[in-house]
Amino acid sequence: MGLSSILGYFESLIEANTPFIVNNAPWAVFLGCIVEQVIAPIPASLIVLTATFLVMQGDAFSLASLATLIVKIVIPASLGMTLGSFFYYLLAYRFGKPFIGKTSRFLGVTVEDVENVERQFKESRYEDIFMFLARCFPVIPSIALNLFCGLVRYDLKKYVITIFFGSVVQMLGWGIVAWLFGSVYETLEDTVYLLGNVSVLCIVFLLIWFVVMKKRGSDRGNMDKR
Repeated sequence: MGLSSILGYFESLIEANTPFIVNNAPWAVFLGCIVEQVIAPIPASLIVLTATFLVMQGDAFSLASLATLIVKIVIPASLGMTLGSFFYYLLAYRFGKPFIGKTSRFLGVTVEDVENVERQFKESRYEDIFMFLARCFPVIPSIALNLFCGLVRYDLKKYVITIFFGSVVQMLGWGIVAWLFGSVYETLEDTVYLLGNVSVLCIVFLLIWFVVMKKRGSDRGNMDKR
């Protein structure tokens, strides 16, 4: 199956489920982000981007629309990420490094990755701020952070606060990006459609020109042989 086929499949899947996603956006985002933290088939950012694009539908920027984004997308996503993160937090809390070592090839995170997080954590002047910023900016994989916090038995109250509010900041950023992109797309939809048709015509013209020139070259070669 080619890349175009895969993209087409996901596009048709999203289109078929658009009414469900729009009508049940908070639950869809919440459950999707829980699954993302445990299985990680797709990143939470992509869940939020897709849901925001579908729910906001190019709405003009306003406080009411911003509130809708926060209530329907950002908070459910952050709650889902917080709840889902406990899966690996508790496993690392209970079984420690042996668990990480035995499951590293399945999780995509090694003991060295978690130790690297620990080193950065200890080198930071303000450890709690480091944890909060690590959730705001997804430079470090969330699963590595979850495992590390469970491994060192990071204070549970601080853990919930940093991951929830850090996720709020991150998901709000992704949501605003999708919202702005959706508005721009709605504005330029006709232009984009026209440019797409022009591009297709240019490609067809070039293909015809290539075939004609190749045929002429072949005819000349045959004449020279005669």
